[in-house]
Amino acid sequence: MSHEHKNLENYEVESELLEFCRFHTLDSEAQIEDLKPLPGHAGLSYSFRLVDRRQSRNLVLRLAPRGVRAAGPADVVRQGRIMASLNATGLPVPRVLWFGDDLRWFGRPYCIVELVEGSSLARGDQILTSPDRDARIEAVLRVMVTLHKLDWREMVQSWGPVVSTEAELARIDGLLERPTLDYGLVRSLAPLGEQLRKTLAGDGPVGCVHGDFQWTNLLFDGPRVAALLDWELAMIGPTTLDLAWLCLFSDPESWATDILIPKFAPAPEELVALYEELSAEPVNERVVRWFRAFSAYRFGAITVFNLMLHRRGKRVDPVWEILASSVPRMVERALELCASISSC
Repeated sequence: MSHEHKNLENYEVESELLEFCRFHTLDSEAQIEDLKPLPGHAGLSYSFRLVDRRQSRNLVLRLAPRGVRAAGPADVVRQGRIMASLNATGLPVPRVLWFGDDLRWFGRPYCIVELVEGSSLARGDQILTSPDRDARIEAVLRVMVTLHKLDWREMVQSWGPVVSTEAELARIDGLLERPTLDYGLVRSLAPLGEQLRKTLAGDGPVGCVHGDFQWTNLLFDGPRVAALLDWELAMIGPTTLDLAWLCLFSDPESWATDILIPKFAPAPEELVALYEELSAEPVNERVVRWFRAFSAYRFGAITVFNLMLHRRGKRVDPVWEILASSVPRMVERALELCASISSC
């Protein structure tokens, strides 16, 4: 997208947002200030300040991409509904103000939440002392355990029905069926898919699952988790997926690049042991290893799919070229985990 095109789109969004906010705050003189696109690899997000007669608030607008079906990561209404369902639970989730699919405002679905201030520990940007590191890791796992222990039966109306492991595996298989994907990468993932189907370990515990529980989606205020962001892949399903996903983003052996792994990241085994301690429930090692291997397959497929969108100019994001370099290594590591399942 050209610089001129981006500026025009930002201007259109600001104009639409101003009309929306004046209507919903009942303040015809409300103002939008400091509208800025936010970084990210799914959907479109903008930070802005809303100033009305009562207060000034820093907020975030999330929009579905134009012309894209509102499903999966593009279903911002579902994301808003899920986050709203968590706002009273005490979990660090941005407070939802408005969401909906009324096309008169932005011509597409939207969600507006409060902006949470905090620091990110992705990409090794910060060096932590040992006590600070341990406190933050424990805080992260406590958030995960709290999420998983929610009564998921009360969340079905907002989150949707339970998604089985087999169904999620089939969904990921489906991502790899497009003829426009990078054939070499798809071929490298095929043996892992076969092994996962042979060693399917069952669902394990079922609960509310974030679906993309990794370091880049966490904001910190000191040792405290200020926010868990990006609920595009949330579902009610096997909670081991979240634990295994975080293990993937803490395992240097699975990556050819370290852009998603902070320097303080604990070993996967440390994460599993701490999760078991905090949840006060035993963790099935066979299930964990299967889901760690599945996480590699899942992220590999997501990468290949987004790489295709990038190369075709549908959703330009060069970071997928970098992440794609890790797919072969990720597969090799995951096949080792599959091979070790029989010894559990």
